[in-house]
Amino acid sequence: MKVTKIKLRILCAIFLLPSFILGQESSIQDSSNFQKEIPINQNGSEYAETSNRLPLLLKDVKVLLTDAIIADSQGDTLEVIYNLDRIYELLSEADQLGEKTVEDEEEFERFESALLNVVTQRLFTLEINTGSIAAADSKRSVEELMEPMEVEMGASKFIVVDDRDGHIPLVRNKSVDQFISYFQNKGRRQFEIWLDRYYQYGPMLVKILNEYELPEELAYLAMIESGLNPKAYSKAKAAGMWQFIYSTGKKYGLQRNWYIDERRDPEKATHAAAKFLLDLYKEFDHWYLALAAYNGGPGRVHRSTRLHQTSDFWQLHSLPRETRNYIPYFLSAAIICSDPSAYGFKTPKTKPHTYEFVQINQSADIAVLASSAGISLKTLKQYNPELRQSATPVETIYQLKIPLGKKDQFLSNFNALPTEERFAPQYVAHKVKRGESLWTISKKYRVSIHDLAAVNKIRNRHRLSIGQKLTIPVRRSNAGTLLASTSGPSGHKKIVYKVKRGDTLGHIAEDYNTLARKIRRWNMIEYGHHIFPGQKLTIWIKQDLNQLASNNKKDREKVIHMVKKGDTIGHIAESYRITSSNIMSWNSIKSRQHIYPGQRLTLWVQGNNSSSKSVSKSSNKGKKVTYTVKRGDTIGHIADDYNTTVKNIRTWNNMKRESYIKPGQKLTIWIGSSNNSLSKKSDNLKIYYTVKRGDTLSKIAENHRVRMASIMKWNKLNKANTIFPGQKLAIWIKQG
Repeated sequence: MKVTKIKLRILCAIFLLPSFILGQESSIQDSSNFQKEIPINQNGSEYAETSNRLPLLLKDVKVLLTDAIIADSQGDTLEVIYNLDRIYELLSEADQLGEKTVEDEEEFERFESALLNVVTQRLFTLEINTGSIAAADSKRSVEELMEPMEVEMGASKFIVVDDRDGHIPLVRNKSVDQFISYFQNKGRRQFEIWLDRYYQYGPMLVKILNEYELPEELAYLAMIESGLNPKAYSKAKAAGMWQFIYSTGKKYGLQRNWYIDERRDPEKATHAAAKFLLDLYKEFDHWYLALAAYNGGPGRVHRSTRLHQTSDFWQLHSLPRETRNYIPYFLSAAIICSDPSAYGFKTPKTKPHTYEFVQINQSADIAVLASSAGISLKTLKQYNPELRQSATPVETIYQLKIPLGKKDQFLSNFNALPTEERFAPQYVAHKVKRGESLWTISKKYRVSIHDLAAVNKIRNRHRLSIGQKLTIPVRRSNAGTLLASTSGPSGHKKIVYKVKRGDTLGHIAEDYNTLARKIRRWNMIEYGHHIFPGQKLTIWIKQDLNQLASNNKKDREKVIHMVKKGDTIGHIAESYRITSSNIMSWNSIKSRQHIYPGQRLTLWVQGNNSSSKSVSKSSNKGKKVTYTVKRGDTIGHIADDYNTTVKNIRTWNNMKRESYIKPGQKLTIWIGSSNNSLSKKSDNLKIYYTVKRGDTLSKIAENHRVRMASIMKWNKLNKANTIFPGQKLAIWIKQG
């Protein structure tokens, strides 16, 4: 992954989450909510019933996406990759959770659309074109740019590029030329990466296709399906280089369980794709129709051929637009790859993907396997993308792929290890007791409830019987992978943070102005391990932040906060970036004492620069903008929106005190001027408000006595981007 040097404020990243989460339930739930979702049979009968896991899965992937955005804004690439990989893993399980309601399906589709948008448009630390869903985004983007296919009556018109026996005919027409032009211009960087991967995986793909006596051009099908990315994931819940959905993959022999997903194995998936394509060709006796069926389904293609009374693909205008564009998309890729230099592309010098197999008889830690082969853990995962866990499968012989020429070294090193190091158990057995549920068991062993359900094949409405034996996945710590820091960086002070219900590493890192991966290193938390309420974390923070968390009132400003309905001391503390204990101390509130709406609380918060400066009529500092007055505007509202004062606006525009503004009038406003920002006035304070379930922008604006338009402007929100529980909003309020 290529790290892009872009500095982005954390809050701005959070607010860029698209509108799919608008008004949805909070991603962070307490244990009481979990128990409602996984009820325990109260009459003490012989089972505890599990409910539909999809809503819980969606809540968790939203939390992971939020953590990914936080990590991205901090430039923490490793954490971004981990969270995205975890999201893809959970989403790929959705098709095995049993029947879903219409609402579940709609919610799932909204999240997937939003995920595609966030990964391809909002994350800056990753090279977007190498992302796991980049190919799907490219297909969507290019379809939006293409002109609709013209309907031509009679014979189709095209130019034949290649029509050899045993090959798929390559032809050019207006639609194909549009795609070629796209790849030569806007999609150039994308196609260069695909071309590079083709030279890496192409020889292996062509070899397998030849075994089935299939045209070698079919290798380009994997290119337009996934960008030849073994870990690609799409909205249709398809995975791997050939984009198999679970049911089709299972039909053609691809296994998927907690340990492996063979849809992501390039070799096995290509064998399955070859069998599938061979069946489609036998069914339609025409490669264009077979490829259209690969995309849109055989039934749809059969209906279209009957409707139009023709087997000419170019005349099947009733096919969906995506399927109509699918063949031109494929042909454009095949034509360019057949002669890259003729279309302005350099021939890659990438070496072919070659490997050899070693047999692993029992479940083994992949870190130990990588060390035995003399390669990095990352390299081993690249050679075995089908592995979903940190160990090879149990109760089966696994064929591990390692770089060519490493087999002898691997066997020598691996066989020299003691048995307990070679084959380390990655699971423990648990017998279900009365009153236990998936949630209580997952909490006990500190594992994800989704991992627990997946490894034991627990689907929707499955029952846990008393005495039932469950396999509990336990990730073994790799010695030397993470080392706890005994001393922190200079200028930092050590604090011990107690994890609260609903915390994530991303949010804790954001609160203490550090990185999630640093917290992992300081506390020996490996990727895949979870934090839990009550756990104590060591965090090294800068001295000034530590002073801010203290009870010292020096350099602070006094604020009177009126308690509103739904407020808690914790929420107020988070909004003002102070501690709950300080609030209780300043207001003599005892531990069991409650606050109530209308109560006034005295808070001492970090002060803003209070130097008041005179307003210059001709100020040329800051950025000058011209604002066009709209119907309903007032000078006060405009001043709120731009964090300035009415006096400033009147001075900048030579307006007398009694002057009025009118729609269409142009006003000059200086943004960032030393005379401008309210943040530099002693009577205004910036707070961060955490959105709660049921909140609306209008309600928040009313409670804080500001305009809704002001909140939207301060947080760079537009009408399409509303708010979601857990989101943090910057709000400027008047003190006192």
